[in-house]
Formats: sequence, C-alpha cells, structure tokens
Amino acid sequence: MDPVYEAYTIADSTWYEPLDRCEDSSSRFSLSLRGIPQGWRREHQGVWEFLMPGDAPDMPEQGWKIHISATPDSAEETVEAAWKVCRRLALPWKFLRSRHIVTAMNTKYAGRATSGKTVTVYPRTESELRAALTELDGILHGCPGPYVLSDHRWNEGPVSVRYGAFKLMWCELPDGTRVPALRGPGGRLLPDQRRPVFTVPEWVCTPQFLAQQMSTGAPADGDGTLGGYQVRKALHFSNGGGVYLAEDAQGRATVLKEARPYAGLDATGADAVDRLRTEQAVLEKLAHLPFVPRLFGSFAVWEHQYLAMEYVEGETVNAWLGREYPLTRYRPTEAVRAEFAALAVRIMEQVEECVAALHGAGVAFGDLHHRNILVRPDDSVALVDFELATPLDSTRTLALGAPGFTDPTISDTREADLFALGCCQLAALAPLTVLTLRNPAAVASLLELATTSFPTLPPEFVRRMTGRLALSPALRPHLPEENTPRPPARLPAPSVDGLLRGIARAADPGRTDRLFPGDVAGHRPGASAGLAYGAPGVLLAQQAAGCVLSDEHVAWLVRTVRQAPLDAPAGLYDGLAGAAWLLHAVGHAEAANLVDRLLTGPQPSSPGLFSGLTGLAHLFLEVGLKDEAIHLATRVHERAGEQGILDRPGLMYGWSGPAVLFARCARTTGDLEWAQAAAEAVRFDLRHARDLDGMLQMHSSSRLLPYLAEGSGGVALAALALPEAQAADLDAHGVVLGALRAGAVQVVVQGGLFNGRSGLAYLLSHALVRLPDWRAELHAHLRSLALHVAPFEDGQVLHGDQLVRLSTDLATGSAGALIALKAAQTPGSCLLPGAHTAHE
Repeated sequence: MDPVYEAYTIADSTWYEPLDRCEDSSSRFSLSLRGIPQGWRREHQGVWEFLMPGDAPDMPEQGWKIHISATPDSAEETVEAAWKVCRRLALPWKFLRSRHIVTAMNTKYAGRATSGKTVTVYPRTESELRAALTELDGILHGCPGPYVLSDHRWNEGPVSVRYGAFKLMWCELPDGTRVPALRGPGGRLLPDQRRPVFTVPEWVCTPQFLAQQMSTGAPADGDGTLGGYQVRKALHFSNGGGVYLAEDAQGRATVLKEARPYAGLDATGADAVDRLRTEQAVLEKLAHLPFVPRLFGSFAVWEHQYLAMEYVEGETVNAWLGREYPLTRYRPTEAVRAEFAALAVRIMEQVEECVAALHGAGVAFGDLHHRNILVRPDDSVALVDFELATPLDSTRTLALGAPGFTDPTISDTREADLFALGCCQLAALAPLTVLTLRNPAAVASLLELATTSFPTLPPEFVRRMTGRLALSPALRPHLPEENTPRPPARLPAPSVDGLLRGIARAADPGRTDRLFPGDVAGHRPGASAGLAYGAPGVLLAQQAAGCVLSDEHVAWLVRTVRQAPLDAPAGLYDGLAGAAWLLHAVGHAEAANLVDRLLTGPQPSSPGLFSGLTGLAHLFLEVGLKDEAIHLATRVHERAGEQGILDRPGLMYGWSGPAVLFARCARTTGDLEWAQAAAEAVRFDLRHARDLDGMLQMHSSSRLLPYLAEGSGGVALAALALPEAQAADLDAHGVVLGALRAGAVQVVVQGGLFNGRSGLAYLLSHALVRLPDWRAELHAHLRSLALHVAPFEDGQVLHGDQLVRLSTDLATGSAGALIALKAAQTPGSCLLPGAHTAHE
C-alpha cells in the first residue's frame, strides 16, 4: 500500500477519511478539553489545537518555527510544559489533541518529514525564538521523543527548529500540482520543501546564535561510512528508519537496517528499535537455516541502531510478478501460462518449506507477504524482514501487517503464518487478495481465475492453498470443501442501479469538507469542487446515468463554491472549473458567477487538463466563450514541448489533454494549424511510448502504464480525437490498436476510471465505433468489474485506489464505473470532459 494512504485508514474502516475524524475522545489531552485563560483564543485545525494570545501582533507568513517531539507516554506532560512557556511568553502555538493522534502520527509508514511533531511554536522575532528555545529546552531537556528529520535539533532534548511557513500558502509545481509555499525573494511563492532532511532556503538569513549552535551537529563517521560499512545506496525508507546496501572492509555486500528510537510505532506501542532487537534475536536463533540472511553484527551511530546482515541477491516476489505475470499481457499463450504456473508453484512450494522449517524451530514469521520473499537468480527463495517474528507458542497480536495477507481474527501464530502462506500462493496466481478484506466472497472468484487461467496447476497444490485460506472464518464459507468441490458463487455484476444506490447511501450533505467519500486526494484543499475527487464528478456521473440530481446535493455544491477562498484551485478536475462545468450542465444560475470568477481571478500556470489551462479552455468552450477559450489554447500551445512540463504522458498529466483541446479548436474554428498542433502534442506523449509484444504502453513514474489519466489509454483517446488527415499521418490507428492490446488484459489491479479497469473499458467503448471487433474485450472488462465492487447497504461501491477502502468519486470510485457502464451502453458516448472534441 502507498504509505500516503495509511493515515487515511485509521479513522474509518469503510472510507478514506482524514485523521481528525478518528474517535479519540478517551485519549484527549486535558488542555484540549479544559478552558483557556481570558485573552487567549482557540482554533481547531484538523488534529491540531491552536492557541493564540488575543492581543499579540499577527504572526508573520513564515519564519523559524519550533517543534517539540514526544512519545505517547510523554506527550501530555510535553503539552503542559509547552503551554507553560508559551503562555508566559505570549507565543502562538499548537499541539496534537490526543495520545491516539500522537501514536498515529508516528507509525512505521507515517510521513517521515512530519512525524514526531507533537507541538509547534511560532516565534515572531529573533528574540522570541531564542527565548522560547532556551526555556523549552530548559524545561524539557532529556524528555523522550523521536528526532524530527526535517529539523535541526536544539541541544539534547526533544526541541528542534526549521525555517518554514507559519501561514498556509500555495504554489504550483511544473506539473500543476499545488504544494505548500514560502515567499521567496521579490515576493515570489516557492515550494516549502518539507523533506526528511534539514535544509535552509539559500535566501534565508540564519540568526547568529542559531548558526553557531548548528555548527555542532550529530556525530558521524568522518570517512562517510556507517559503523565501518561503506553505504552504496538506499534500498527502502520508512518512518522507523532506512535499509541500505553497503560494503564491509573486505568488499562483501551487506544490508544495513536502521532503527530510530521512539519512531515507527506499531499497534502495540513498540518502536523500530524494539523490532530491530527482535529481528537480531531471531536471526541469531535461525542462523542454521539456509533461507535466513546471516547476521554479521550490530552497532549504533549517534542514537540510531543498526543491524548488518547478508545481502541476498535476487528480487522480491512482488517485483518478479510485476515482470513475469502473464495475465497482465495481451492474450498470453497456453505455453506461457503453463511455464509461469510451474515456476510459481516451485517458488511457493519452497516458501511452504521455509514456513515449516521456521515452525520446526519454534518461530512464527508474523509478516509473510510478497515483499518479504526474495527469489534468487537460481529460483531458490529467502525470507527477509523478521522484525515481527514471535515464538510459535505465543498469542498473536496484529501489530503490523500487509493488507490482503492477514486476518486479524486469527490469534494462533502458526495458523496466521499458514493463512498468510495461502494468501501468498493465491496472490501469485491472482494478485488481488486485498479485495477479500471488504468482500470475502471475492476469494471464490480469485480461485476460479487462478485455476481456469492456469489449468496445469497441480490439484494437490490447489488443495493445500485452499485449506490454508479456509483458516479465515470470513473466507471459509466461500471456499470449496475438501473432496466436495462446488462451482464458485458468481459475484454480482456491477449495475447502474446498484452503483447509484451505493452513491446515494454514502452521501453526507451534513459535512462541509466533502459530500461523497472518495480518494485521499479528495481531502486536499479545494478538491471537493473538482471533477476528479469532488461532488461535481459524482453528480456528473449520476446525470449521465439518467438520475435526477438531488436539490440538496446541488445546493451543497453551490454553497461550497461560494465559500471557496480566493486561492482555491481553479482547474477542471482539481477545483472550481469542475463545479462550473456541472452547474452549467444542470442549468444552475451559479454557473455564470463561477465562470466570471474564473475569467477574472488567478488562473493556473500549468497547461494541462487536470489542473491547468487546458481544462479551463474546455469549460469556456462549453459555456460559449469561444474567444476566451482560444486565447487560453494559444497560451497552452506556446508551451508545447517545454522541458519538464506535462512529462507524465496521458490524458490528465501529459500532452494528450492539450491535444484533444487543439483538435476541438480545429473543429470549432476550421483552422488547420490547430489540427497540426493536436498531432504535434500527441507526438510529445509518444516519446514515452514502449512497445511490448504489440502492447503500446507509456513509460511514466518509473512504470509502464496503459491507463487513461497516465498511460497509453489517454494517448489513444487523443489519437481518436485527431482530424482525419493528421490521424493518418500519425498512424493513429496503430496507436489505438496498441493501447487497446495493452488494456485488454485479464488482471487489472484497480477498478477506477483514471488508473484502472473502468478507464480501459471506457476507451474500448469509445473505440468500438471504429473497431467493432473489440466488443468481446469490452464485455470481459465489464464482467470483471464484479471483482472491484463491494456491497454497501443495499447498493454497490467500487474499491478505491490501493483497494483497502471504498470510493464513490469519478477518478477512483463508483462514479467512474458508472461512466464506463453508460459509455458501454452507447459506444462512442463522449461522457468524460476534456477527453473528446464534442460532449453529449
């Protein structure tokens, strides 16, 4: 799972929700509940409680801010100590509101740059900064707390400092992404770099007393080594520490595993150092087993602990599957599938032997999944990452675990390992076991997919795998019993009515932050007004499905855009232009006001479709503002091919979005130059093209992608939009065929419109007008969408991106699936704004 998503899985078991919505009333700090003195005021800002002296001067936009870290046990005392100092000095400050939040903000996969911060203090002058540092250090010196990686530590305590923004300001990156900003020289807004390393902007003058203290930093080996090992590269980072490839004095390849004290907490409260000690003891105990990395030693550098262990040459099963799994290829032959199945069985049978040997030694692995299994060049296997290992006779506590490979109801450590083994075996053949978390019935379809796609699987292997999966009470009813095989129950196919009911049941017009639940990106400022993650996209899909929109829901959107701040994002898919598109489509009077605001207010600098000028130009064409749209299209064309701009090929983040706009301008104006500009823009994206056995994919974000938002699917939509002469010159037919082959595969991990199966189905629906022979592939995708939906009340909802929560939004959830289903009913339907030269 993408670590960004972890914080959004804590507050709710169904939807991605921000951490501030978690139930933490029983662990609230006293100061968050009791009254504050007269002359002070309080603000609630997400998980933070902000206290400000009422008669003090306003905070500056930016400056040197002080952070104080704490452990869950010390946090209450730390907050009270900080309050004592800030009250006396009349300093504005904020603190995390509860012990539960402090723990959540410092888990293993919490953000490395921000974790550990329990208190933030905002000195307004250099003298206030010095006084606050001195007093806070004096009262908190020696108190425990993780090192804040983005900061410079002040002396030996939990107090640290960095230069950054005090007030939230925004600026755009070249790709259109909005990020927190600092005001640089000349008043220009620049990214506020919040990296897990201390840096000071080159234009900032560091106070002399601070610069003098900074000259004495954390001790390190003078020759650039760690504990005598020469580090070659970082292999992995988490909030608990890093994993590095290094060499010892003899040139022997070595893995160094780092553990930061008080950081990387798990559900039991153990930190990374606790788990490293567990791993050291287990590696020492299991040194006789050939699949366990040899332990070379342990050491400490500064306050961080390290293990040095054997480097096992090879790749994870996860990486091996990414390269070799045949069901993500177009029409793999029987021979290819049989060869893969034979190797997968050999690898997984070795893992069986490893687990049996561990249990024979009295150890439960505790964290068996595809990233902890290495395949050596000779196809033998090794296990890595023993930090969650426990004695076999202990009671299991689910401290950490990979989604899709654990069942929290299994308390026996041996059975937990065996269940994880069954999941590993199934996921090697049908890599979607995470879908069973919310929809246990999906396991039957996954088994059917595995056995029908790989008919050469040994029956005994399948029997053992099924028996291990049956250790889960949730999965057991959906599995065939031994010796009495039964055909799997078919998952209900997603339907327009079912998805509409699911969306209706999920709506919450009483909330101000969002109307419909969706992806984590929907919680960014302004996203609730955009098409991708906000209410407009869902309402658009409901309208396309023939649903009468709720007056209450439209009123919610109108209220939201009227209250939007001046610096709200303006893009079609990430901001106000999306709301304007929907309100115009339903004939609401507020659309005109919103369009006027977009015409006269600050506009994005990105030329792209998702958040930039291309999206605005499409909106202006839609509402009849031809001249204004052509003006924006001209500005986009002036930046065509600019280095570092729109370098994620596809519809939303590449040049394919502007290509469709230019083709629409050609259709609107009859000007041949626009048609040529459209073809040129498609060629810019095709620079990233890769052909794999006839499958055309785009190399982007270090992967080969076939999707709409980022990938060859979006490029194909742009190719379909080209005027006839330019399409022929570009060989648009070949581009579309290659993209269709790349998308016409059996297994797609995610179900969404932007980066999943719904988007691939949408492309097929649009292409059928010219290529009717691809109807079977479209219907196969629509049938397979059954895997991606889960029941919700009396309806259906799509699994969101990362698959651990549900989503109703357009980009990742049910609204996108609705668009795909409706497009399939009428091939060629132009339902996705900005994807076509005309709209229905």
